[in-house]
Amino acid sequence: MKSLKKIIGAATCLAGNFIFTTAAFAEEAAHGAHEEAITFMGDWLPRLVNFGIIAFVVVYFMKKPARDFFANRTAEIAKAILESREAREQAVAALAEMERKMKALEAETALLIADAGTRGEKDKQALLEEGKKVAQDVQVQVKQGIEIEVQKAKTVLAAEAALLSLDLAEGAIKGKITAQDHERIVKEYITKVGGRG
Repeated sequence: MKSLKKIIGAATCLAGNFIFTTAAFAEEAAHGAHEEAITFMGDWLPRLVNFGIIAFVVVYFMKKPARDFFANRTAEIAKAILESREAREQAVAALAEMERKMKALEAETALLIADAGTRGEKDKQALLEEGKKVAQDVQVQVKQGIEIEVQKAKTVLAAEAALLSLDLAEGAIKGKITAQDHERIVKEYITKVGGRG
């Protein structure tokens, strides 16, 4: 920054000297236009020597600050380029990492969806098997219940048939037994019961 200030100061000084010299030359030309002609040795040479001295002084004193300024500026530009390159590389690396994570996330999501589908299919099959088993158990229980009811009905029918048979037999026997047969049967029974006692 100091070098830049020195360069600006020297350039201002040089410009001021040049303007002053030019103004002086113009003033002399205006006053002396009628008196005498302008010559190289009398008018231009001192001005060129003056300009050369000023230019030499400016170059001599400004060479190092200008060189330092441009060297620093070059270093700053190189540093900025390096930093921007590093920032770009970091951004590219971050982008690549983000893309890798996105692909990994997509793959994991697809895997979870496939796993959920597989588990859903397994659960569906398990529920179907469970439903079939429950249906079979219900059919077995219904068959057993029907068989039990049929057995009960058969038992009731057999009992009713036995009672009916007894009634029919009793009726048939009553119709065939006479009073004498009845007395004989009673006596035989009494004899058998009496003999036991």
